[in-house]
Amino acid sequence: MKCNETGVLKKSEVYFSTPSQIAKKIYFYPISAGHFFCVKGYHLVRKNYNSLLITHILDGSFTYIKDGKHITAHKGDTIIIDCYKPHEYFTNDSFESVWVHIAGANSYEIFKEIESTYGNLIKCKDAQHLEKHLFRIFNNMKSGTAANELNYSLDIYKLFIELLNSQELRKKGETDYEDSISIVKRYIADNLNENLTVAKLADIVNMSSSHFSRIFKRQTGFSPYDYILISRLNRAKYLLQVTDMTVSAIAYEIGFNSESNFIYFFTENEGISPGKFRKLKF
Repeated sequence: MKCNETGVLKKSEVYFSTPSQIAKKIYFYPISAGHFFCVKGYHLVRKNYNSLLITHILDGSFTYIKDGKHITAHKGDTIIIDCYKPHEYFTNDSFESVWVHIAGANSYEIFKEIESTYGNLIKCKDAQHLEKHLFRIFNNMKSGTAANELNYSLDIYKLFIELLNSQELRKKGETDYEDSISIVKRYIADNLNENLTVAKLADIVNMSSSHFSRIFKRQTGFSPYDYILISRLNRAKYLLQVTDMTVSAIAYEIGFNSESNFIYFFTENEGISPGKFRKLKF
């Protein structure tokens, strides 16, 4: 979709997405995404646009005004903006950018953590990774096909990871992966019914599988595999205690491909079958 804003060249594009009710409750999701080419005269003043904006500058310069202070980003920089509040930005020159407005899950809390710790101007260590995730969201919205909302959410997870990790490296001069591992743990908790491989989890935080496994165990005390099994076991115990779901339904809910495999796993770890566990008084 072409954009008709003043100062935005005709070759610029913007696309919109309407999240499902499920996505609004449990996922990160994009509201709009664009690839803009802007010239002097581009100036946006807006009371609010219920979302968070991540704008990556591909060329030129872009200025965001916050509390009267001018924050200018140049090629390779990223600006993050809380659009739930009044906001203003412009260019005195020209710029090319790829951007996405996002919302959902606890995106606001993560965003505010980044903003309060590092500010609104992010100088990424490896801008190519950030560009890749932004363009993937943009291109999926552009294609007009029914996008997998989980994949959208995963790409936004990766955007946050890039912002968190690049700043940690710059600020401390060493890798502190606490935030990265927290996001992976949250992803595991939200997707226990998925095939959670070490390679998939490592990809979320842009690490190799071996490096991710070492960092994860250092941070949690467990290997990724053991942590997933413990999480599944705890979720199963919770569902057995507070729901009327069948044992078979619980098995598939937490990622087992058969009821018998789940019963064997549960009994081996708890010393009691799921059915007998459900009858216990807590």
